[in-house]
Amino acid sequence: MISIVIPAFNRAELLPTTLRSLLNQSLPALEILVVDDGSSDRTAEIAKSFGDPVRIIRQQNAGPAAARNRGFKESRGEFIHFFDSDDVALPNKHEVQVRALEESGADIAYGPWVKGSFSENGFAPENHIFQQHGLPDGDLIKALLTNWSIVPHACLFRRTIVEQTGGFPEDLWVAEDQMMFLECLLAGAKVVHSPGTLELYRSDNSDKISGNDLDAGRRRHLLHWAQFLLRAGERCRKQGIDPRQWFGYRGRLAEILREMQTFDIEEPELETRIRQGLEGASPLWLYRFVQQLDKKRQGLECRLGRGRAHPCFRVGKMDEEQEIAFKEWEMRATQSNH
Repeated sequence: MISIVIPAFNRAELLPTTLRSLLNQSLPALEILVVDDGSSDRTAEIAKSFGDPVRIIRQQNAGPAAARNRGFKESRGEFIHFFDSDDVALPNKHEVQVRALEESGADIAYGPWVKGSFSENGFAPENHIFQQHGLPDGDLIKALLTNWSIVPHACLFRRTIVEQTGGFPEDLWVAEDQMMFLECLLAGAKVVHSPGTLELYRSDNSDKISGNDLDAGRRRHLLHWAQFLLRAGERCRKQGIDPRQWFGYRGRLAEILREMQTFDIEEPELETRIRQGLEGASPLWLYRFVQQLDKKRQGLECRLGRGRAHPCFRVGKMDEEQEIAFKEWEMRATQSNH
């Protein structure tokens, strides 16, 4: 029923915790496909040691999008879970999300998630839980391109909607997941909130599937995020939607332009396209001013105990059902460590 696709690059140390959380699901997966994206460590060997239903797919390093696409092409499940190789799913995640899809008829179930750090003593959350109280109000396309983002590993997709989009754009190594989600929305995907479960998002790990060169990573992140926004704008306009009318979308373009100048990144063609997207709009300083105000608001809300996040993320505290599933995961994790 469920195929899990995990892109992995040099994850020998972290992958076991992830795989154990998936193998301990109350609704077992049909298969777990670990796509070894050119690792130089024992990632493939570690994954293989788990046996069925874990299956290894090896390829030269081509990035997260290519790894996910490769895994999807070789998968068989009706439901697809694109999971990260360093995170953890609570034991009831698949059961809750499949039920949400079947009862609603939706194409995508999006569940709550929380950032934090892992240790021998368990998991220490950084903040309140994201998407605890539902999805953003109103148009999800507008939210995605203005003041929200998604984490695909907190989602469960119907196979049919992934097939309609053609998967992840392989020329993007950053925001490829945002682009894929946008394509789902443009294809008419219905998204349902699936509370009662939780994903634990590892924020204390600096390694990425694309490598760990900090300067090169920062540059690629900025440029690929800019390409995503520009491409997303073009795709939307083909469907009669013009994101340039949205202040938040223009604000994101203005922020990229500012960071390009801060880090002395010279990309004349890209800069011209960004400026064209901002032509005739508000002055650049206004976007920066609004962003600074938003950061101050987030800081104040954090001190008041509401969580540091934009309102679109609908943060909240852990509920009873999540606490039960979390304790079950902690108990199993403790046993496996001993």
